[in-house]
Amino acid sequence: MSRETENALLLLIGVSTAIITLTGAFTRYVKPSLLPYLAATSVLLIVLALASIVADIRHGRDEEPAHHDHSHRRGTAWLLLIPIALLAFVVPPAIRPQAASVSEVSTDVLRRAFPPLPDGRAPEISLPDVLTRVAQDSAGTLDGRTVTVSGFTMRDGERTDLARVVIICCAADAQLARIHLSGPAANQLAEYPENTWIKVEGTIPAGQSDSSRGSIPTMTALSAVRTEPPARPYA
Repeated sequence: MSRETENALLLLIGVSTAIITLTGAFTRYVKPSLLPYLAATSVLLIVLALASIVADIRHGRDEEPAHHDHSHRRGTAWLLLIPIALLAFVVPPAIRPQAASVSEVSTDVLRRAFPPLPDGRAPEISLPDVLTRVAQDSAGTLDGRTVTVSGFTMRDGERTDLARVVIICCAADAQLARIHLSGPAANQLAEYPENTWIKVEGTIPAGQSDSSRGSIPTMTALSAVRTEPPARPYA
């Protein structure tokens, strides 16, 4: 690979990383907390590429021995620019639930007292937080409380579940967090198409952390409304 190609690849990678960072498209690949690292990486790559290009212009570069297959190799190397350019201008859809591994509640965990829920009639908490409290909270902070949880609908036979795709670090380690829905609003949700984003108010029946290991807990849905998909699809 020639130095011109190397410099062009390095510059394009830096520019592509900067574009997805500035537009927010990076949240389709990694969790939002990695924003500072992506920004720093894009700046570093662009600076290194420009410095290398300027150095080549000022000092010239050593002539390479002539070989018959150099033009073929250079042409092949330039094909590497295609996927890098697509990274900047083509935003992938969110991971489908079927592509994520299922994250289920396990009782084989260290239980501890969680902080109380926020004040209010039905504070909004994330679906992963609900599942974590069911599995690990020894203080029973969900007992007797109405909470609001957002997610998308997912069919499980005749049952409708509330689900979110969770990424620990990046999209490659995506997991599916889900909770069964029952109660007054469950029949209403059966009319919604799968992958419909909703906001549910309901309660989490106590004692579910004592169920069989690897179980999916249940939420009693008191009301549910359709909502727009969030700008950041992953929890």
